[in-house]
Amino acid sequence: MLYTAGFGLITFICSSFFFLLFPILFQSFFDDENWTVAKNILFLFLLVFFISVGNYYYNSLVQNTQNIDLLSLKDFLGFTFTIAIFPIIIFTYVSEKMYRYHREKTAKKIMNIKLSKKVDSKDINTNEIIIFGENNKENISFNVNDLIYITSQGNYASFYLKTEKQTKERIIRSTLFNIQKCLNNYSNFVRCHKSYIINTKFINSVSGNARGYYLKSDSINKKIPVSRNFKKDELTNLIS
Repeated sequence: MLYTAGFGLITFICSSFFFLLFPILFQSFFDDENWTVAKNILFLFLLVFFISVGNYYYNSLVQNTQNIDLLSLKDFLGFTFTIAIFPIIIFTYVSEKMYRYHREKTAKKIMNIKLSKKVDSKDINTNEIIIFGENNKENISFNVNDLIYITSQGNYASFYLKTEKQTKERIIRSTLFNIQKCLNNYSNFVRCHKSYIINTKFINSVSGNARGYYLKSDSINKKIPVSRNFKKDELTNLIS
């Protein structure tokens, strides 16, 4: 009984280490914004591998080898992965379906709230605004009502502006943090993601899948991602 309980203890220790300590040690890998199905499967396979190794060393220390041959590490890996492969596939599939269902359901609720809201005809300030780049030698000026969204590309930021015929892109060397400070007086500009600032006046709908929520606009063909830190009421406020 105690011999069998030891395997459970090793499994518990390895699982605790992976689920509690790993996300702290490898924060970039476990970043919610960049989490994928492939990372999820890799994480589970590594967990199973370490459980196999831990149980192998535990077994080599405590197993009575007088009547039973000592199992090799290869045997432990084979047995453990054979047992774990189907739970890993099922867990990944079910979790993805649950995330997708939850976010699609939330997106529909938000769109229903949007349809029931009264339209606020008050526009944001129509004055021109000037934003300077990091070296203060370049700048971009535009009407705040024409800015659809801003996205970062390395050390540069791209501004997407609505014109009579098409959307125009302007680029300056600056960070979204500095740009956001310049737009603080305009409530319609929201940083919805670490790489995006959007003008809520142009956002028409929200959709969701297992990876997260996305904003849509009739003015662009691109789906704009939303940070997973946003709550339902905050998402609702992003839809004009």
